[in-house]
Amino acid sequence: MSRRRPREIHRQQGLLSDRWLRYAPWGILTAHVALAIAYNLAVPFGNNGYANTPDEGAHFQYVAFVAQAWRPPIFEGYEGVGYEAHQPPLYYFLAALVYHVVGGAGKGVRLLSTLCSAGVVWLVWLSLRRIAPERPTLALSGMGFAAFLPMHIAIGSAVGNDALTNLLFAAVLYRLLLYLLPPTGEGQPPAPRSVSSRLATSKLAGEMLIGLLTGLALITKATALLLIPVVALGVLWGARLRKQSWANGVLRAGLTLGIALAIGSGWFVRNALLYEDPLLQKTFLNVFAGTAKAQDFLERGASWGQYLYLVADWTFRSFWFAYGTPRTANTGLPNFLPDSVYWGLAAWTLITLVGLMLRLREPMPAGLRAWLVLSGATFALVLVSFLLFIRVFFQAQGRYFYPALLPIAVFLALGWERLFPAPRRPLAQVGWTLTMLLLAIGCWQYLG
Repeated sequence: MSRRRPREIHRQQGLLSDRWLRYAPWGILTAHVALAIAYNLAVPFGNNGYANTPDEGAHFQYVAFVAQAWRPPIFEGYEGVGYEAHQPPLYYFLAALVYHVVGGAGKGVRLLSTLCSAGVVWLVWLSLRRIAPERPTLALSGMGFAAFLPMHIAIGSAVGNDALTNLLFAAVLYRLLLYLLPPTGEGQPPAPRSVSSRLATSKLAGEMLIGLLTGLALITKATALLLIPVVALGVLWGARLRKQSWANGVLRAGLTLGIALAIGSGWFVRNALLYEDPLLQKTFLNVFAGTAKAQDFLERGASWGQYLYLVADWTFRSFWFAYGTPRTANTGLPNFLPDSVYWGLAAWTLITLVGLMLRLREPMPAGLRAWLVLSGATFALVLVSFLLFIRVFFQAQGRYFYPALLPIAVFLALGWERLFPAPRRPLAQVGWTLTMLLLAIGCWQYLG
């Protein structure tokens, strides 16, 4: 990779002036927040059956309870505080604070999710700037994808713990990127002892922060359990990249996970004491026994292939955008954009993945390759958990992949860039970002 300073490269590229680079990311971030507020204002509050504000009424029940009682509720299924009362409590306590600030207004509480989704957008920018500081349009295109993905905007304008979960996943992965990529280029002379000591202290602080963020994720949504193997492998890998012993790497990984479990384990102990079910899996299966299941489709004559095709189709569509209307709110069935939109997005995704495969074959720093592997592992774990879920329940919702939104945005940005010769890349990346913006604006007309 080039050793020239990014500012020198910017000056050589005409369009990429310092002033342009200074304001462009803030413009994208502002546009994301503005769109989230526009979505917020357009969508009626508290509809459990709206695909673009999933289970919002039940989530708000939980928030309102915490705002009055300041303790987690007892999960009683559809009774009591509602069917989201099994969720870990962090989001709901934060939302309860917002609840009091906005006087209990539901659309005001939605702003917490907007703050979280904006955080994900910013972390995509920071991650790609760290990966390729000499290519700012790469970072802007990945940031633009996360900012203008319509369903991400929708989740960022709804009451629910998804937005905070996505933010904490992104934060953990970003901190792992900083942990794995050295602050100076590979192959540099060894640092003086005083500098090495400061770097070691910085790495320890980084490990503790990763543990803290992972622990917070554990008390936000049970999906965060998927972060445990990713964090353990990432810290161990980082230690080995710095030529430390396996024992030292295991010790560091143990310290990081120890911090995470010290924060998150209390919730699982509580579940064990209250329900004799730390992860609430059996309780969840019993309470939601009457909801749509894979077995229902099979008993009506569908094959596993037909069922999985339906799940894949709906999941892909709702990853980009799905919405509810008053007419479909009672059934919870999603409404989709015209088929041609999804066919175009599918074609774009496929050719972009070809570019990603070409990119991954190129030389890159060992720390970056390690992080890309961890990011791919995060996506794979999210996919496996989704497959295990839909094997029992019919839940074809693309938002379940948003914990891996930062890796998805990075992979697509890298793949899209690789498809074009270097002189054409800025134009292609700006064009992609503008297309996503137009898609986000176009989806707004379907809300309400």
